[in-house]
Amino acid sequence: MTAKGIIFDLDGTLVDTLDDLTDSMNAVLTQLGQPVRSPDECRTMIGHGLHTFAARALGPQQAHLTDTLVARMVDYYQGHCLLKTVSYSGIDEVLQVLLQRGIRLAVLTNKNQRVAEMICRHYFDPDVFDPVIGAAEGRKVKPDPQTTLDILKQWDLSPDEVLFVGDSEPDIHTAIAAGVRSVGCEWGFRSKDQLLEAGAVIIIQHPNQILEWID
Repeated sequence: MTAKGIIFDLDGTLVDTLDDLTDSMNAVLTQLGQPVRSPDECRTMIGHGLHTFAARALGPQQAHLTDTLVARMVDYYQGHCLLKTVSYSGIDEVLQVLLQRGIRLAVLTNKNQRVAEMICRHYFDPDVFDPVIGAAEGRKVKPDPQTTLDILKQWDLSPDEVLFVGDSEPDIHTAIAAGVRSVGCEWGFRSKDQLLEAGAVIIIQHPNQILEWID
């Protein structure tokens, strides 16, 4: 398998954000007088964008609070997104090898654009990813393939020259819709069975296996 470009998801793929996301969500749920959620519950809710995360955390009976929760969560999380988040073991080393080989790297996440940039700047060298793309007004989130296709156009690469590495169903579905090859990482927020059910053909258990697949 050859690759000239790799698009990475962020949460559950490059960095473990579960604790900061859980803490932030629970802080805002408490502000609204709603029950808090456990990390395991939040793990299953993450991946489809903040609006979906908020709606799932509230439950259908409190759906009318979703927009309020989203607005407060955006503000709260920006100030608390770097407290407990860590990059996954082995990620930095793999990224450096990929760069040395001349492979283009990007981040495509359903996380808010500003927060995505903050996290990438904090945990990785500033020249690693180009571009870093998150959720923004007027921009469709994964699994819509348009932003992935925009990255390919920026890189001047065809779909068969690019891999999409992610840990959740939206990542796999995005790759399939864009015609790029998907790599499901088992260390993230979903199980191997969930990734296979989503359509992933390649499953890896450690970042080093990205290098093995493209060698």
